[in-house]
Amino acid sequence: MDVVGEVRRESGGDGVEIVALHGEHDLGTLPLVRDAFEAAAREDKALIIDLSSAAFVDSSILGAVLDARRHAGDAERGFAVVCGGASEPVRRVLEVTGLAEELPVHPNREAALEALAVAPT
Repeated sequence: MDVVGEVRRESGGDGVEIVALHGEHDLGTLPLVRDAFEAAAREDKALIIDLSSAAFVDSSILGAVLDARRHAGDAERGFAVVCGGASEPVRRVLEVTGLAEELPVHPNREAALEALAVAPT
């Protein structure tokens, strides 16, 4: 199991940035996570946050996800979360906090990209 969290920025195609979180994420990785989310915003790209390879996320990371969603909404940019294949602790925290119902959560990147393509602008 990954202990140290890693943040990867990837292109999701034209106008879409994917930020994938791998391993465990908490206050120690929060600056990296926020920087990646903010980079997508500066580039005026839709944002997909991929939690599929995350082993753990704490409340600080969830706060960053919520901030990213708010900023995307304010700027009328697309936003989606991918959670398929995520570890049980990650799925559980999304369920317990109610974020699984509140956030646009998709089972895979393809579904998230499709949702962004048909989302109203």
